[in-house]
Amino acid sequence: MIQASSLPTRRRDALFVLGFSLFVSLVAVFVIFPSQTLIANTPDPYGFSALGKAIARGEGFHGEMLGRRAPLYPLVLGGIYFLFGEHEVVVQLFQCLLLAGICLLVRDIAIRVYESPRAGLFAGLACALHPSFLRYVPDFHLEVLLTFLVTLMVWTSVRFREQPSYARAAVFGLVTGLTSLTKAVMLLYPAVFALLWVWENRAELRAPLAQLVRRALPLALVFFAMAATIAPWTARNYHVSGKIVPVSTGLPDAFLRGLVFTKTEYITLQQPPYTGAEQEVNKWFGELLAAEGKVWEQDHLADDAVLGKEMKRRLKAEPLAAVKKGFIGIFTFWYEMTSLKTSLAAGLMALGAWVLAACGMGRARRERRPQWLVFAPLLYLNLFLAALLSLGRYSVPVLPTLIVASGFGVDTLLQRFWKRKPA
Repeated sequence: MIQASSLPTRRRDALFVLGFSLFVSLVAVFVIFPSQTLIANTPDPYGFSALGKAIARGEGFHGEMLGRRAPLYPLVLGGIYFLFGEHEVVVQLFQCLLLAGICLLVRDIAIRVYESPRAGLFAGLACALHPSFLRYVPDFHLEVLLTFLVTLMVWTSVRFREQPSYARAAVFGLVTGLTSLTKAVMLLYPAVFALLWVWENRAELRAPLAQLVRRALPLALVFFAMAATIAPWTARNYHVSGKIVPVSTGLPDAFLRGLVFTKTEYITLQQPPYTGAEQEVNKWFGELLAAEGKVWEQDHLADDAVLGKEMKRRLKAEPLAAVKKGFIGIFTFWYEMTSLKTSLAAGLMALGAWVLAACGMGRARRERRPQWLVFAPLLYLNLFLAALLSLGRYSVPVLPTLIVASGFGVDTLLQRFWKRKPA
């Protein structure tokens, strides 16, 4: 049963979360970020804003592969610049709205999964204050859009589980497709969701075949809707390159980078990963391409082919190195950032969130809450990237789901405290 909470109270909570998150994000954009010195505030480190401006001017993607980048974030920037002019502050305001959307979504996910408005309020406010989100709101990184879409994807999956209708299946698939067009890492998540959903409903597998088909069709629609969303970009990539590239290249690149970023000197932060490891990777990749008579980063498909060859060689010659890298990556996913200070901050916040989440797991199990809906996406991304390249910033898109579980953990601790408090 949902905790006693009147509709006006829940609306008030939602409005409070919305207003608070907008206020905090605006302060971060216009007050904190311009004056801080802890992190670099390079305005457009990955060229997304420049690419968005080119799109707004009608120049498009220049008929080229985008390498490791996916198209949706620059397309969104291009749309904003086309409508409002090339004013980067409008993008920052848009990202403030995205953060507010994340906060509202985590609140509703907590209510739907744990039936706890109080946990939802805690989670929404925690997201509004989390430095990992506020760090990216003022900047031209794709993390805010990706985090919003991943959180929206989780929310649509929760709604699909509540009522597996064709409409909800289509929305779930559409949002997953858009998420993958922002960064391809979530492409396989619907398969993970499907396996867990079937397991949860395994008792129905003894039903007549016709009933099983009716139950399976909405799930199949999730995959169809996702594929239909991605297909135009895949077709564009084929037209440009003659190769089938669903979203972006870069899998061998990520795997090989992971071998460097998991070296002892970088995981222990004796040397800064984003400078030392990055320079080592660039030198190594340049040598690999030069050995094949090619130039690194001149042709993304050529890069992929050469690095793919090296990846296969490494997997065959040193399989245990890949296993070791994957194990280390499970942990670096939560802390390995640009410096010792930022890494410690990220790691301690993640550890605290996991401790709080653990406090609510037993209660959720006793109350038969479908907490797998919250933990599946974050564990999926953690393990998937651990096998490739697992850095602290890559955990940002699934932090909202961890915060949902943490909010329920806080609610559980408060319940225990109130029960023990003498009358």
